Amino acid sequence: MYAQDQTSSLGHMPQHHHHHSLPPKPKSHQFIVRSFNSPTKCSHCTSLMVGLTRQGAVCDVCGFTCHSACCHKVPPICPVPPHQTKRPLGIDPTRGIGTAYEGYVKVPKTGGVKKGWVRQFVVVCDFKLFLYDISPDRQALPSIYVSQVLDMRDEQFLVSSVGDSDVIHATKKDIPCIFRITTSLMDPPGLKNHTLMLADTENEKSKWVVALTELHRILKRNNLPNTSVFQVKEVLDNTQVFIKNTMAASIVDPDRLVIGTEEGLFCLDLDHNEVARVGEAKKVYQVEFVCEEQLVVVVAGKQHHVRLVPVRALDGHEVEWIKVAETKACITFCTGIMCHAPQPVYCLCVAIKRQNTSQVIIYEITRTKSRHKRLREVMLPTQATCLHIFSEGRLCVGYQAGFSVYSILGDHHPISLIHADNPLLGFLAYSGIVSMLAVELPHGEYLLAFHTLGIYVDSQGRKSRDTEIMYPAVPVAITYWDGHLLVYSDTHIDVFNAATSVWVQTLNVKRARPLNSTGSISMCTINDMTHVIHISNIHQCDLINISNIDGSGRIVPKPKRRFSIREGYRSTRGPDRRSKMISAPTNFNHISHMGPGDGIQIQRLLDLPTTVETADQHHTQHRVR
Repeated sequence: MYAQDQTSSLGHMPQHHHHHSLPPKPKSHQFIVRSFNSPTKCSHCTSLMVGLTRQGAVCDVCGFTCHSACCHKVPPICPVPPHQTKRPLGIDPTRGIGTAYEGYVKVPKTGGVKKGWVRQFVVVCDFKLFLYDISPDRQALPSIYVSQVLDMRDEQFLVSSVGDSDVIHATKKDIPCIFRITTSLMDPPGLKNHTLMLADTENEKSKWVVALTELHRILKRNNLPNTSVFQVKEVLDNTQVFIKNTMAASIVDPDRLVIGTEEGLFCLDLDHNEVARVGEAKKVYQVEFVCEEQLVVVVAGKQHHVRLVPVRALDGHEVEWIKVAETKACITFCTGIMCHAPQPVYCLCVAIKRQNTSQVIIYEITRTKSRHKRLREVMLPTQATCLHIFSEGRLCVGYQAGFSVYSILGDHHPISLIHADNPLLGFLAYSGIVSMLAVELPHGEYLLAFHTLGIYVDSQGRKSRDTEIMYPAVPVAITYWDGHLLVYSDTHIDVFNAATSVWVQTLNVKRARPLNSTGSISMCTINDMTHVIHISNIHQCDLINISNIDGSGRIVPKPKRRFSIREGYRSTRGPDRRSKMISAPTNFNHISHMGPGDGIQIQRLLDLPTTVETADQHHTQHRVR
């Protein structure tokens, strides 16, 4: 059921007193952090102990199992008296904590109902539905990884029966046993997420529908706070052929995106609905726009070189890309402020793959012709996995099972963010988990996101909190955006408040992955179709213009986008966008003005040209004047 983790103990050894006149003191619990391999509920609060590893604690004496955070709330007597160990299932309506319902259902296989159904274990806990796959080679035990999370606090949450038209590929005998759960998905364009569930009998289906409806009513009645932070909005749908091979993206301004694809770099003008190729057709792996330096940094080509692209290239100007010569085999890069002297000075840090090691080269971004100047390098004994620039000119480098902080200018010794005294050191070293992200928090604290969990440390790498962030599913990527950790998995995105570690939201977008460092621009798959999305903070303005504002000030979605290919310079194109197929006027000259007023007489009225060729030349000359 579980494997012991020797790194942490949450109890103290009992002290035995041999004074004969005193009765023996009751034993205290000896809690040890453990990792479980199937869904396990806390014996104290009845909530699931969610996570991929180190999900909870077990008393080494009596076997009492609970969350690490619940250890101090457990009755101190070991073993716990029998009347205090059996707690009925149920949710605390004032806090939304606890397990209310659980059972088995079937959900459609990948590809829809026509492909058949697969059995899953469902737990209704903390006003969420947790769906777990059941593997036949595990004696029907559910997986520890959550397959899907459906949040009852979602504004669009609804549970309902279905009709024949809702499940056209289902058999007649199954339809009375099917119910549907609806949650929000993407708005605009107003898509919702629908999850079908097949119960064993019609009576069993009715129990599910009644239980979930009643729980949702309790949730609404108790006015539990809505902790949602983000909303998914569509930027591009699959009708734009170039997005299917999109690798990376960056926001230039509210009306422009620069997108890196397998076919090269493109600039999207959302205002004019135009797309233009930028430079050569080299595969682009990473792209970042440095606004203050008016520079686009990309990793492109078969040899993964870093190239610098002046922003003028996005307008169609013939601008040469600047190849940063020493950056072949780039793993990743980051940009940021390295010092204030007195104006902010920006730097570019590039991690480069070497045989069994890696190297980080630090460049200053300059205003010279080459736009960069090499400052120094850092050699690592292992492969770098991520780079982040912290305050006060510090570079954080992530690698297997750890992070270290370096001075960009080299005036301080590096500091490991996993101190030798940190009780997690052994666990991290033994498991060899990948480092994915580091976040600098206030008051000298850091959140370190590894592949299986997130931990908090101080500036010396000592553990600053007992709390650890538990991911419900295996992450494929992790980003930090507006104070929140976005944990991407194959079936959804989980959102955690980085300051409090609280799991605040789940976005039901499938096969999503971030296209930029924050995840504000991401890709996902809906009904087997690729979409580029904006993960928008509902409490702030959108970073890109997705909606229009009508005359009354109401926000209305823009009509479906159809992008045209832009060729040539934007500055030389006529504002009237005249068609070459329409002939120019012939033999037409201005003779005299007729009508009231003399003002028009002082304007330079130009004779219209007589051929298409001279029309274009004439129009260009007129704009230059």
